[in-house]
Amino acid sequence: MAKKLPIEQEVQIDALSKDGLGAAILNERPLWVRNALPGERVQARILKRRGGQRYADGQPLSDLSRNRVTSACQHFPRCAGCNLHHLAYSEQLQLKQGRLAQELQRVGVAAAGWRTPSGLTRLGYRRKARLGVRVVGEQVLVGFRESFSNRVARLDACMTLTPRLSALLPPLKRLIAHLSQPRTIAQIEMAEGDSEAAILVRHLDVLTESDIEQWQHFSNSQEVQVILQPAGYDSLQPLPGQSSVRPLSYSIAEHGLSLQFYPQQFTQVNALMNRELIRVAMGYLGDVRERLVADLFCGIGNFSLPLARQGARVLGIEASAEAIAMAAANARRNGLTDRCSFRVADLYRAPTTADALWGSVGDPVVSGSAPEALIIDPPRSGAGVNLDSWVVNRVLQQIVYVSCNPQSFADDALRLQHAGFDLREVGIYDMFPQTAHVETIGHFVRAP
Repeated sequence: MAKKLPIEQEVQIDALSKDGLGAAILNERPLWVRNALPGERVQARILKRRGGQRYADGQPLSDLSRNRVTSACQHFPRCAGCNLHHLAYSEQLQLKQGRLAQELQRVGVAAAGWRTPSGLTRLGYRRKARLGVRVVGEQVLVGFRESFSNRVARLDACMTLTPRLSALLPPLKRLIAHLSQPRTIAQIEMAEGDSEAAILVRHLDVLTESDIEQWQHFSNSQEVQVILQPAGYDSLQPLPGQSSVRPLSYSIAEHGLSLQFYPQQFTQVNALMNRELIRVAMGYLGDVRERLVADLFCGIGNFSLPLARQGARVLGIEASAEAIAMAAANARRNGLTDRCSFRVADLYRAPTTADALWGSVGDPVVSGSAPEALIIDPPRSGAGVNLDSWVVNRVLQQIVYVSCNPQSFADDALRLQHAGFDLREVGIYDMFPQTAHVETIGHFVRAP
C-alpha cells in the first residue's frame, strides 16, 4: 500500500504563535505553519496532526512580510533547533517583549518601566546542547530533532552551537559509524567552558574494547573530554584510563570570578547574555555591602558569587546537593567562603517557610538576619507554592526575578503584587536568539 502523501493547502497567515509558528485557520481548525509570517499567503504542507490541530511546512507564495529575511542557516526550517531564522532580528526581540507584555496584561500587572530588549549575539552562542543520534542505512545522523518529528536533522555543522562544538559533528558521525553497534548510541550531550569541552555519550549497550579505543582516540584528537553514560546521570563515568569526570569552568571577568561546573549540571547556554543578566541584577540591587541577600534556586553560584564579591552576605539555596557542593567549592576557589552560605532544600516542598529557610543556627554568614533582598531564578514552572511565605518579612525590600517562562513569571508577579511588591522594571534578554524562548528579568520593590 502506497504511503499517503501529506496534504497541501494554500492558507493566509494571521499571527505568530508563542512558539514562532505562523497561525492560520483551515476548515475551522487551527493550523500552525513553520517558515511563515503574518500577512503572508503560503503553501502549507501538513506534516502532523495532534489533538485536532495540524502542523505544516510553509512555502511563501505572495505578500511577503517586510520583516522576512533570508535565513543564514541552510538547515532552516527543517531543523527544529531554531524556528525564527526567517524573522528580522529586531522583530524577534519585539515578538518576545510582546509575549511578555501579553502575559503581564493577562494577570493585570503593570510594570512601571520597560528595559530596551537586549540581544548581544545572534549565532554561535550555544555552549550546551542535547543532540539526537540516528542511524539511517549506512549514514549516521547527529543533531537536533526535525520540526514536528522525532527524526534527527541531517547536520554537518550548526550555526547555533559555538564553533568548537559545531566542529565536533562530522568526526562524531564518522566515529559512531565505525562502532560495533552504532544504533546503541542514543544521544550526545555537549558542554563547553571557556577553555575545555566535554561530551556525554548515552549508550544503550556495553561498549567493546575496540569501541573504547575509538572514543579514546576521538578524545585525544579532538581535545575534548568524553564521558560515558550507560543509564541516568548517576551512571556517568570517565573513559578507561581517566581518573575521574573533570569539571569545566567559565569566568565572570567583571567580578574577577571563575566558576566550575560538571558537564551535566545546569548553566546558562549563552555566555555573553549570562554576564549581561548578572550585570543588570547587580545594578538593580545596588549597594549590597554587608547586607544579607538570599539566592533561591542558586545552582552552582552564578549570582551568589558576584553578590559576595560586591560585599554582600549571601545565602544560596538549591535542591540539588551536587549543585550546592559545586557552589561551595566555587566559593572556596574564589576566596569567598566568609561571605557565602549554601544549603540544600527543595523549595517546591510545602511548607518551606521563611523561618525554615533563613534559620541561622551556627551560621555566621546569616547571623540571625532575614534577607533584605532576594534573587529568584527558578525552572520553567516558576517559584512554586512557597513564594508567598518567603516575602512576608518587612525587612525584605527588593526582589530580582530571572525567568525562562513569561507565563509563570506573570503568575508570580501577580502574587508578589498581592504581597505588596511593585514591578518597578522588567525586560527581556535574548538568551536563545533565533528561537521563541523568552528570558526575563524583573525588579520588584516593596511598595511604600
